[in-house]
Amino acid sequence: MPIEPNPFDDERLAQVRAEQGDPIIQYFIVRTDLEMSTGKIGAQIAHGAEMFVLGHQILHRHSIEEMTPLKPEYTAILNITKEWLDGSFRKVVLGGKKKDFEKIISELPVFLVRDAGLTEVEPNSETVLVTWPMRKSAQPKCLSRLQTLK
Repeated sequence: MPIEPNPFDDERLAQVRAEQGDPIIQYFIVRTDLEMSTGKIGAQIAHGAEMFVLGHQILHRHSIEEMTPLKPEYTAILNITKEWLDGSFRKVVLGGKKKDFEKIISELPVFLVRDAGLTEVEPNSETVLVTWPMRKSAQPKCLSRLQTLK
């Protein structure tokens, strides 16, 4: 079976990534106090990525089909997401606990993954948060104080 080519793996995009002074980054925050296995974390991050893609499509489609102006904050989200999609696709995975989730949810628009509880965690456990892409310089303190997931 052939390997599908990656349309985003080209020299132009590598140059764009190398030259970003203030990169646009999407953050995935994983609940570390749930002690999920590596496979479970991967699946939860995949769920969050899917939620982001679908959420972006819905918001973008609404702005086109409805032909109604979006709230300024949603217009800004779509604009920076477009710039992110056209350039770097940078992502950072952070670890956080329940109290960190509560703080982030109170400050940022996020996609929240809740697990069905069929394998490793209790039903309805909040496992991953996914942010909209943002400039690194705009990263709020509730994110900047978290450590990269190891």
